[in-house]
Amino acid sequence: MKTNYSLLTFTLVVCLFLPLVYPAKAQTVLDIYVKEGLQHNLVLQQKSVGIEKALLALKEANAAFLPTVAINSSYITGQGGRYFDFPLGDMLNPVYQTLNQLTDSKDFSQVSNVEAYLNPSNFYDAHVRTSLPIVNSNLHYNRDIQKQRIELQEHEVNTYKRELTKDIKLAYYNYLTALAGIDVYQSTLNLVNKNLAVNESLVKNGKGLPANLIRARSEVEKVNAALTTAQTQVKNAQHYFNFLLNKPLDADIDTSYQLAEAVAIVPDTPDLTGVEKREELLALRRGRQIQETVCEMNRQFWVPQVSGFLDVGTQTQDWKFNNKARYYLGGVQLDIPVFTGNRNKYRIQQSDLDLKQITLQENQVTQQLQLAITVAQNNISAAQREYQSALVQLKAAESYYRLIEVGFREGIYSLIEFIDARNQLTSAQLQKNMQTYKVLQNAATLERETAAYVISN
Repeated sequence: MKTNYSLLTFTLVVCLFLPLVYPAKAQTVLDIYVKEGLQHNLVLQQKSVGIEKALLALKEANAAFLPTVAINSSYITGQGGRYFDFPLGDMLNPVYQTLNQLTDSKDFSQVSNVEAYLNPSNFYDAHVRTSLPIVNSNLHYNRDIQKQRIELQEHEVNTYKRELTKDIKLAYYNYLTALAGIDVYQSTLNLVNKNLAVNESLVKNGKGLPANLIRARSEVEKVNAALTTAQTQVKNAQHYFNFLLNKPLDADIDTSYQLAEAVAIVPDTPDLTGVEKREELLALRRGRQIQETVCEMNRQFWVPQVSGFLDVGTQTQDWKFNNKARYYLGGVQLDIPVFTGNRNKYRIQQSDLDLKQITLQENQVTQQLQLAITVAQNNISAAQREYQSALVQLKAAESYYRLIEVGFREGIYSLIEFIDARNQLTSAQLQKNMQTYKVLQNAATLERETAAYVISN
């Protein structure tokens, strides 16, 4: 029992610490570059601003449910114009006179008739108005639309992230391809320089032909020109790769990429259902849902809208401020649409057509994405076959060159045959390098089409 307990303890310790010693999948140099590009790319930063704007739009939509408070003031003055007469004296003076006689007093004085103008003179009104929407279905629909637009912006940003990931990988593979080309041309340059030295020695000793020497020098210049072109391609590839990462164009690039391991793990049968994960399709679906909300909102045009307001302030003439000048005024407003000349009907029909259009676009994009995945799968299958063929051709070219080189030194084969063998070897080496990175480039494209790369938000 004690032995079994010790064995169980040891097993648990191994299970706990083994993942720390042997991680499931180490992060490659290229993965680090992709992460760096997603963090610093300028275009991606610009697109991320759209998400921030969508969040602010949602906050604005929520704020529409809150009351609004505003200070309103006005001043009016004038003279003349329309007026009215009110016979106040004619009505009250006889009564007042009778009362004075009955009471034998003068407590009730005479009053004059009133003549007043309708236009106010030296009149001001200052109040604080608080208004609040009580029933307004448009506000609820607008808030729902803004919520969905946030997800729409996120899908658009993730779409560019995937495209940027593919571009970074392709640019990195192009850089490594150009570097491999330099290695091939430098190796070829060593061979033609050796051939030039041999021919110079033979001509110097009177055993060689001047024509062979001229041809050998021509081959050296030809390889030098190709090497210069390859170096230019490396520089351009380096600049473009660093541009995607928003780094100095001449920044060094880590080339410690495990090429053989990367080619070996390229999937033969990828997940062809990845089209359902494509952000382009998710964005269209979210756009369709937004349009459905718009259609529903347009159909609710008949729903009454109710709002309330409260005014608290002061108004009087001659800038007086007293208890009589202060006032408050509240009310509720009900708005029921009755007739709008069929504008609402036409608006509903337009929104229905917009919904139909985006639905058709969604179906079309789905077919396009499925086609792109199929084409990418066919391309990677062809690239893998071409890669295996390039390996066989390289092996044959190396064997053929070794045989011709030995025979050329022994005088069995001519210079033309030697140059032809060397050209075949150079071509086979370049073809092998090109096909190797072509497999990886097609794998990056397939990864993009199937949305296989994990994008972190």
